[in-house]
Amino acid sequence: PELDLYRVSPSPADADYLGQIKFSGESDDDSKEVYAKITGKIGDASSGTEDGIIEIAHRKNGSNNISARFTSTELKLINGTGLQLDDDNTKLQIGDGQDLELYHTGSANHIDSSANLAIRSDVFQVSTLNGTHKYIDIPTDEQGVDLYYDNTLRIGTTNAGVEVTGNIVVSGTVDGRDLATDGTKLDTIETN
Repeated sequence: PELDLYRVSPSPADADYLGQIKFSGESDDDSKEVYAKITGKIGDASSGTEDGIIEIAHRKNGSNNISARFTSTELKLINGTGLQLDDDNTKLQIGDGQDLELYHTGSANHIDSSANLAIRSDVFQVSTLNGTHKYIDIPTDEQGVDLYYDNTLRIGTTNAGVEVTGNIVVSGTVDGRDLATDGTKLDTIETN
């Protein structure tokens, strides 16, 4: 069996509503409310290149709110609707071997499609459970990358070099030199 909501229109156009399935109930004052609905729309009415749209709307803070729009090319979560994965074992997989791009809508710079994970933003931040903030900041001049720990700049890079705040601990060699051994030798020379 099929349910066919067929809108016959003398002048079909883009964004025309084709049909809705509404889920209604009552609020605590006994008034009827539409709590959710699914809507079919025309994305492109041009003959030969027709596109369709499905929209999902919810009642949000007393008003109707379109929370998701599924076009022929994209699934969009809009108007403050987030994507939440509750289970620690849940994985978000994008295709099979495809790249994942995260970007702020205000950024327009192209990301190399060969990257496995591309973040298009000025700041990439990771906050630990105890509230410690660790993040990478790309300054507006885009000449380097700054690494922060607990809101304090620890390593800053520019087109001229690297600036470090705090101590540097090296477990190996630097340019083939053992700094600890050489430092001991220099201390001996200074003492003598």
